[in-house]
Amino acid sequence: MRFAAQISIGLFLTDAKRSHFGRLWQLLLRFTWELPQTLIGWFYSVMRALAGQVDCVVVFDGITFVTKKDCKYSMGVSLGTFVGLWAGSWMKGEGERYVLGNQICMHEFGHTVDSRRFGWLYLLIIGLPSLLNALGKGDHNVFWTETRANRHAKRYFGKYYSIAWNESGYPTENYT
Repeated sequence: MRFAAQISIGLFLTDAKRSHFGRLWQLLLRFTWELPQTLIGWFYSVMRALAGQVDCVVVFDGITFVTKKDCKYSMGVSLGTFVGLWAGSWMKGEGERYVLGNQICMHEFGHTVDSRRFGWLYLLIIGLPSLLNALGKGDHNVFWTETRANRHAKRYFGKYYSIAWNESGYPTENYT
């Protein structure tokens, strides 16, 4: 129940780097322009928590990371302001250091930028193509939705956290 409550609180937490008006605007967009993916992301995250599939909830710059730790693999899904993660045992850190120290967290954060940009069309334009590509054969990391998310992450984390990224679209260092 504790994780479900933390997830629900995440619905109302915004990016403290924004002005008061910017934070209000982010909240308004979350419940209008991003409503479909926000509701699906919240519901999915709460159901995971209630099923015991969540070990950690971190709200970072207005984005709620909902994580199952020590998985044999790492992967994520971004739905509005909610990022569902299955974290490999190599993913370390707590709170902000967890997000800043793990490329997959920053990458999924990049998808949340597209959620804000595409609004109601995000699931059709970004979500569905990304899902279908992930289920298919080939290197999902080079699919256009994924390289786009990396570009958004590179821009955001470079600007606010001075994290350098290489030409392949990945952070050059581990910041844990």
